[in-house]
Formats: sequence, structure tokens, C-alpha cells
Amino acid sequence: MKELQNIYYILILFYFQQNIYSQKEVVGKVEIYKSVENEWKILESSSDGTIENLTNKEHQIKVQDEYNTTDFKTDSSGLFKIRTTLNDSIRITVNDHSPILNGEFHFDLNEIRDTLKLRISDKKLAVYRDSILEPNFFSSFNEQQAETNFNNGKRELLGIAVCWPSEESAKRRKQIEAEYGVKYRYYFDPTREKIRIMFRYNQVIKKLIGINKNVW
Repeated sequence: MKELQNIYYILILFYFQQNIYSQKEVVGKVEIYKSVENEWKILESSSDGTIENLTNKEHQIKVQDEYNTTDFKTDSSGLFKIRTTLNDSIRITVNDHSPILNGEFHFDLNEIRDTLKLRISDKKLAVYRDSILEPNFFSSFNEQQAETNFNNGKRELLGIAVCWPSEESAKRRKQIEAEYGVKYRYYFDPTREKIRIMFRYNQVIKKLIGINKNVW
């Protein structure tokens, strides 16, 4: 009887050892980053402080491998640790409850050597924020509308009207109009939100036409 008990304990120990050895500890860090960084700060999608606050908070995490799904939260700095079965790959979903700060990532476990950086763009948040503050302007000049306008033959860029534009700026715009067959549509004294909407609109038009220079 004692021998059977010893065998039983050995088998249990062996099982737990094998279970531990067949797992891998995964360390990850959620990072929110700016979709637009620019020397002209008004164009930036979010401020440095906003990005820091969005990153350094608890984030909802879902880790899925071949056998298990585990749901949990990061710590208040966006960091997490989890042990997962050694399969070929895992899928990590971040903030699947959020329509604007979510992300999905796939990793091969044998390629993981360091902390996983789960980087999520702030673009959805920036677009949503501007659409709420300038709903009518956003409806006319969002990125989807830019594609529609282009497909309908409307080759138009949005510009900020000033009373005395610099000679360099005026010359650049005339060259762009002549070279690419586009026209500018100007707006006087646009709000910060309108300027960001205009910038994103122009980025789409630039890509569709093939303009690789500053259009402002």
C-alpha cells in the first residue's frame, strides 16, 4: 500500500513538473501611441499627457491559445504576466469592450524573447473626438468622404486661408495645382478640430493622387 502511495505521489509530481515545463511565461505591455506626430502641435492626434494617461491604466486582456482562453486586467501601468501552454501561437486581444482603443495581436511563442509591446494607435479616439466637436464639418470631410469625392472626379485639397500667405507657401500651392491638376478649397480661421479633419482629408487625397510633398 505504501509503495502504491509513493508511486501515486511520484506521478502527481511528474505531472506538475511536466505541466510547468510545457508552459511559457509571457510578459506584455500595452502602449497607446500617437497616430500623428508633427512639429505643428495642433496637428498631433493627442497630447503627450493624454497618451501617458491612456497607457498607464488598467487594460482588459484576453489571451487565447489552442486549449485555453484567459481573461484578466493589466496593472495600472499597462503591464501583465501570464503563463501559457507551449503551443505554436497565441492571440492577445486588448480592450475588446472598447470601440476606439482596442487591438488584436498574434505571436509565435518560439519567437518571443522579450516583453511584448502591444501598441495601439490613438487614431480612432482622435477621429471620434473631432467628429463629436465638429460633426457637420466631419460629415463633409472625413476620410471616407475624401475617397468618395476622388472617385467622383473631385480633385480637391483643403487649405487654411490667411490674409497674407508667405511667398513660399503661395508658390508651393500654385505648383501643386499645376502639377497634379487639383484645386484648393480654403477655410478662414478653422478650429483645431477642423484643422485635424482637413489634414486627414488631405492625407487621403495625397495618397490617391500620388502627392508626396507638403500641401500646406
